[in-house]
Amino acid sequence: MSRYLSSPRLPSSGARRGVRFVTLLTVVLALAACDMGFPGSEGEADIDRDTFVATYTDLRIAAMGWESQRLPADERDAVLERHGVTADDLREFVAVHGRNVPVMNEIWNDISANVQAAREEAIGGEEGSGEEGPPVAPVAGDDTTGGDG
Repeated sequence: MSRYLSSPRLPSSGARRGVRFVTLLTVVLALAACDMGFPGSEGEADIDRDTFVATYTDLRIAAMGWESQRLPADERDAVLERHGVTADDLREFVAVHGRNVPVMNEIWNDISANVQAAREEAIGGEEGSGEEGPPVAPVAGDDTTGGDG
């Protein structure tokens, strides 16, 4: 079994990713709405919004390089280290801001847009095919990414 997706254009995989993201977002919104309102954030997190967005974006992009779309712990830890955060920092951010639905909705939309932009960059911005595949992380040395190495 290959570590990386053999083709960046797998509509059924992309559809599953989209369904999973919408399901996750729906669950987050449903849990937050149980108070019959949208409460604000509850305190301060150790990391700021931009750090959370950048880190989570990179985690999602890295996971797209795996057929299972699950990032192994050592690679997850490398992404977290690159951003100077821990998994607990991410959890704390969600614990502090997770009930603030408008803020979290905006954050998840930003992450999704960042992943989509990375996917389009990785496949060279192909247009006109009418098909969309899942976001994929650029592979070092992959000639299709336009990189040197």
